[in-house]
Amino acid sequence: MLFRFTTGLFVMLCLLFAPVALIDAQGQCGFADSLVYPVDTTVFRLAQDFAVRSGRHQGRYHTGEDWYAGRANNYGIGTPVRAAATGRVTFASPIGWGRDGGVVVIEHTFPDGSIAYSQYGHMAETDNARFPPQWSCVRQGDIIGAISNVRPAPHLHFEIKTSDGTSPGPGYHWEEPVRAGWRKPSKFVQNWNAWLQPAFLWRLDLADESGPVTAPLLLDDNSLLYLDANRLGRVSPDGRSLWRINLDRLAVGLTRRGADLLIAYTDGSMQRVNLDGTLAERWETGIALDSAPLDTGEDTLLHTPQNTLVAFGADRQSAHWQVENTATLLRAVNAGGIIGLLTRDYRLLTLSAQGTLLNQAQLREAASLTPHPQGGLLAYTHSGLWRIREDGTWEIVLEDVPGGRSSALTWTADGQQLFLFDGRILRAYSREFVLLWQVELPPVSGLLTLTEHDTVLLLTGQHGYITALQKSTGNICGSTRIFGDDRAQAWHHLGADGILRVAVSDQILGLDWRRFLGGCA
Repeated sequence: MLFRFTTGLFVMLCLLFAPVALIDAQGQCGFADSLVYPVDTTVFRLAQDFAVRSGRHQGRYHTGEDWYAGRANNYGIGTPVRAAATGRVTFASPIGWGRDGGVVVIEHTFPDGSIAYSQYGHMAETDNARFPPQWSCVRQGDIIGAISNVRPAPHLHFEIKTSDGTSPGPGYHWEEPVRAGWRKPSKFVQNWNAWLQPAFLWRLDLADESGPVTAPLLLDDNSLLYLDANRLGRVSPDGRSLWRINLDRLAVGLTRRGADLLIAYTDGSMQRVNLDGTLAERWETGIALDSAPLDTGEDTLLHTPQNTLVAFGADRQSAHWQVENTATLLRAVNAGGIIGLLTRDYRLLTLSAQGTLLNQAQLREAASLTPHPQGGLLAYTHSGLWRIREDGTWEIVLEDVPGGRSSALTWTADGQQLFLFDGRILRAYSREFVLLWQVELPPVSGLLTLTEHDTVLLLTGQHGYITALQKSTGNICGSTRIFGDDRAQAWHHLGADGILRVAVSDQILGLDWRRFLGGCA
């Protein structure tokens, strides 16, 4: 009798304190304070993306990313797979997916208390790559298995999910994966690495992954007015949502009329916005619109469904010039006597301040534009650096420095120094275009902008890159990356309050500028 009582008491105590034991186990494993990809992304490439429908699986959605090394690397067979972050192993089996290989699942706890699970599929064990035991702790970078020789070709299936950490999951799902609790792995890795930086202050999550349909408007108190899908919102200087309102018609952008804040709608109407989130008077322009406005000083440029570019004057009520047969714009630069416009079909138009077309050139890819200190424009294209004079004529300045899609350029405020970035190499030139120095940087992609901030250059772009560079040497002061892609809009502003605000894809981010600069500050 005594034995039975003692045994029962023991079982009850185990059940009672089991949750505490699990919590302690996770606490002993530590928090995830950074993330890495489980394989070398310079060797492995993305073969099948997240949320793609698969014909091999009856049209179901892919719940992860497939990373593939290719024939030249023997398909990566036997390559060690590493834990993306510190955490606790909640599932590990060399036959987790049967003939499709083994699976490991790791639970990660982040400093804000949130939990996510990383999953690694199509793996095998080797002498140097053993699966970790279930409930054991792993550190970021620990080897947890190896690429297995599985169908249809050896690869790693990498997942991030927010629940169900004790089973390997199906790999494909009928429901759209984000709604069912999966997350895009590369996006998750990039964003969390940015949010875990010491300089990170706050973020505002948006609904549309392609980004704000228009650049946010910075207000006098450093708050932001923004459009998110068809909602208008205002975010405080410290990242708090002050208000959101649903609009009763489709909006394309935000613009200003003096001190007034305006919404532009697809039907061509415009409406004034009050700072308390109420909408004021609205008026019709009679011109339907299909893209966000680009301001070039007093004018704002908008595009119509008929491929006409329309310039609205300071009153934002009527068009005072237009250019037909023009695709939507990627860039617009007003250099006083000349306006440079780069369209999405890579035509570079030069117009007079009155809207007269001076010249147009068909480029092979995107390019960068900036005003020339002595008048006209500089265009950094795939064929080199060109000066476009105020009459629209082109002349080559530097032809041995091809630019192109991922290029950027800027002058210093005094016009004495020019910086060119071609996506890999940053070069500094004198006013007379004499090379002063150059430095190779980690390669970046997407459309980029380069701006000067005192002794620092800031490089940002639509693929989420945020890099501060020492102006005198090109050395990196601080760098991070948030998720972005070719669909994304990109915007940034360094406020007088010392906060760098960046909007890319579906988030607006706040960074402490001095902490981001590190020793350069």
